[in-house]
Amino acid sequence: MKFRLDKVSKVVITVLFFFGFAFSNLNAQSTNDNMLKSSVLYDADDATCSKNVTADYYASAYKLYGTALRTALHNIVKGHTTLGYAGLYTAFPTTDAKPGNIVWDMYSDIPGGTPQYTYTHGVKKCGSYGGEGDCYNREHSFPDSWLGTTEPARSDLFHMIPTDGYVNNRRSNYNFGIVTNATWTSSNGSKVGSSGTIGYSGTVFEPINEYKGDLSRSSMYISVRYYTEDSGFGSSDGTSKSDLIQWYANQLYAWSVQDTVSTKEINRNETIYGFQHNRNPFIDHPEFASEIWKTDMLPAIVSAKQINPSSVIVDFSRILDSTSVLSAANFVCDNSLGNPSAISYGVNYDFSKVQLSFPGIAQGTNYALTIKNVKSINGLAMHDTTVYFPNPIPTGIHNDVKVNRDFSLQQNYPNPFNPSTEIAYNVNSPGMVTLKVYDVLGNVVKELVNNWVSAGSYKVAFDATAISSGVYYYQMRLGNNIETRKLILMK
Repeated sequence: MKFRLDKVSKVVITVLFFFGFAFSNLNAQSTNDNMLKSSVLYDADDATCSKNVTADYYASAYKLYGTALRTALHNIVKGHTTLGYAGLYTAFPTTDAKPGNIVWDMYSDIPGGTPQYTYTHGVKKCGSYGGEGDCYNREHSFPDSWLGTTEPARSDLFHMIPTDGYVNNRRSNYNFGIVTNATWTSSNGSKVGSSGTIGYSGTVFEPINEYKGDLSRSSMYISVRYYTEDSGFGSSDGTSKSDLIQWYANQLYAWSVQDTVSTKEINRNETIYGFQHNRNPFIDHPEFASEIWKTDMLPAIVSAKQINPSSVIVDFSRILDSTSVLSAANFVCDNSLGNPSAISYGVNYDFSKVQLSFPGIAQGTNYALTIKNVKSINGLAMHDTTVYFPNPIPTGIHNDVKVNRDFSLQQNYPNPFNPSTEIAYNVNSPGMVTLKVYDVLGNVVKELVNNWVSAGSYKVAFDATAISSGVYYYQMRLGNNIETRKLILMK
């Protein structure tokens, strides 16, 4: 598992936001809302954007969506300094290195384990190869043939990574996707085979779960960096020049949600900024992805977290309309708290997040927060929703943890899915098994298994017809052993 930012201990600094365009709707607030504070929060422990880059870097992109956002991001990151194709090997020791100058190869690495082989930077660069472990080379995560071998795209560090030459060759020019029947599997579990991704039935390459988000965000970067500069690009089954075809955009978006931004990506983004003098927007602001490729998706709540004795941060799946989200009447908390006394819009300039102030939150008390009439930046209304804090989330539910010896829980298939999926699991010794599906707030959505089972292999169906799109977790328990995985419903 990749090391991820700790999002529990938080220090929140309120920074007033003076850009006039960001809060042009403030004057429209009712008299009852005059006490509401409109501000941008800097959450020091939850920061994705580099501390060395000011918020002004993305100022022209905030609160946009669709083509307007893609255009704004293109204008921000275009015209970067290029190292050239030969210069990539010079950069890799600082952009993609593990301790000891070891190549950080996402196609052979086993997070938390020992890979079958490793490379030292500058040693065993390809040449020829006959199998894994022979040499490493430069992998285009957005294949060179799709780029038409054009510069500077073919040497852009944001999608160029050092990988084993043989695995790179087996990946070939296939799109990324979910493999149903593998025809080849690498030593770390990366696979080639027939696609199970909704909307595509050809051959795909599936990296391991821990790097799906990394590779998705690199392709998203290419789509905005070379937007309108792609006349020499080719196409693939998932791309048309720099455009992501819808099935491919859906898959990459789902992976970006499933595998969130890691410390590795944040550090790499910062290092490449030193070389190329531009950044990957989808590492700094993951919320931009939904505003380009999922603008038809209704807003949903990702999380609600109490961050101090009087404040709660609510994270939504879409960037929000300021008029609806700055109305105190749209947020009602039980146990006599009522409406928030203040609403702060934006955390780390992430306008999919709001901070609500409720003086009088009692320690040890559970609260229900009802949210209504909230809309996305393009006017799509969220279903009225009740969330709870402190969150009643079972231990480990937000970690893809594997702490068992007596059973194994497989990734559901298909994933993403609509409306049903299948979950397989193996039990090595008989025992009492529970298998439950949770939403991101820790509420039980469905109990799939709760009985004594004998040793063997099992499959269970999960029908999600009655629930809304979003990220969910399924957790299996046998005795003291637990395993948790994510699933993504996309309607």
